[in-house]
Amino acid sequence: MPLLIHEPARATSVCHEADLCVVGGSCTGVFAAVRAARLGLSVAIIEQNTLLGGMAVAAQVNEWHSVSDTSGTVPIIGGLTREVVERLRKRGVLQELHPVYRGQFRFNSAELAIELDELIREHRIRVFLAARCVAATRDGARVTSVIIEDRSGRRAITAPLFIDASGDGNLLRHAGFAAEKPAVLQPVNLQAIVAGTSTPDGSVPWPDLEPLLATHNYPAANSRPWHFPVPGAPALTNLFGARLNGIDASDADAYTAALVEGRRLHRAYLDILRTHSADLHPVIVAWAHALGVRETWHARCHHRLTGDEILRGQPFADSIAQGTYPVDIHSTEGTVLRYLDGREEVVAKDGSHAWHRWQPDNAPVPACYHIPYRTLLPLEAENLLVAGRLLDADREAFGGVRVMVNMNQTGEAAGVAAALAHRTGTTFPQLNPSLIRAELNAGGSLLLPVS
Repeated sequence: MPLLIHEPARATSVCHEADLCVVGGSCTGVFAAVRAARLGLSVAIIEQNTLLGGMAVAAQVNEWHSVSDTSGTVPIIGGLTREVVERLRKRGVLQELHPVYRGQFRFNSAELAIELDELIREHRIRVFLAARCVAATRDGARVTSVIIEDRSGRRAITAPLFIDASGDGNLLRHAGFAAEKPAVLQPVNLQAIVAGTSTPDGSVPWPDLEPLLATHNYPAANSRPWHFPVPGAPALTNLFGARLNGIDASDADAYTAALVEGRRLHRAYLDILRTHSADLHPVIVAWAHALGVRETWHARCHHRLTGDEILRGQPFADSIAQGTYPVDIHSTEGTVLRYLDGREEVVAKDGSHAWHRWQPDNAPVPACYHIPYRTLLPLEAENLLVAGRLLDADREAFGGVRVMVNMNQTGEAAGVAAALAHRTGTTFPQLNPSLIRAELNAGGSLLLPVS
């Protein structure tokens, strides 16, 4: 039995009151806050890192996937994702990929952080950085406050409405609402910014190190690293570390071990590169502020999205987001991706690709898949929504919807729902989804008609 320390009871001062409190400052959380503020709400947002942007910034995952339908010709994702893309394009720190092969945009993560700061400032949103949600208070089905700890100590934020976009369900679970963690989790990565990997015009190619990894006893059993350029800084490379399987990133000790192992693997890989290329002289100049985490907890909500629903493109009357990123299932043997057009791509640990069909050639191809509002509605909660990777989805469905261009939309939907609930005095479960959809499209979203 673990040793227990009994802390004395204490009173916590309220440091801020708002119409809406958002826990988690990823793009998902920021977009929720901005959408709500545009519709008149006073908003507070809490982020545990020192930068806004979540995986896109702190973890340096600098790619957003396709924003078009399966034909590649009809845009289906607009809203704040499109607004931010255009902001980054104007600054010359965005690369648009042609043709689109899963990824459509690569961006400079550091510049994205500043654009998110600007969005927060423009909309007069109160931001708490380097602040962690450590507790919550609840009255029946309603959350009444979030307790944070930051450099000023332990403080409380009150609001009539809350959104948990923390990824790990920090508010949801502290408030005592139901959540589940899958037995098998998607892997994590650690990224690094590396110099000395190209000439200023990016003309020096990386050699194929795969045949050398086993010879040098490279310890990554799961996959080899891969790399993207840093838009606006062609002399720098964003190196994505090998996927680390079996890591529960919501566990502090596992998270720490993964950070240390990720750094070790980066050095080992670059040592091999340095040894076998006369043209490249790589050196790590910056580490990601956080692990790249694909999955930890999921809220138990009014609907659990299934892999069959997204692969069939099942329409929902309460659809609030849509996408085309393939069902992407990672394992220790590699990655299997199922596309809506019936193709199946198998990516082995060595990075090699093999193509098959999971559907016959003549099978109907949906324009996209849909995410219903009910996947953001925690069971028994009246004034709490989840957004981002906390949504309720089975393993196969989550493998498709988890990417940022999809999760961004769930944040916008949650923010709009909060504004409508505040305006009408209703609970989140009582909201008419058609009102949410109409308000989303009025604000720049591109939701398709559904039956």
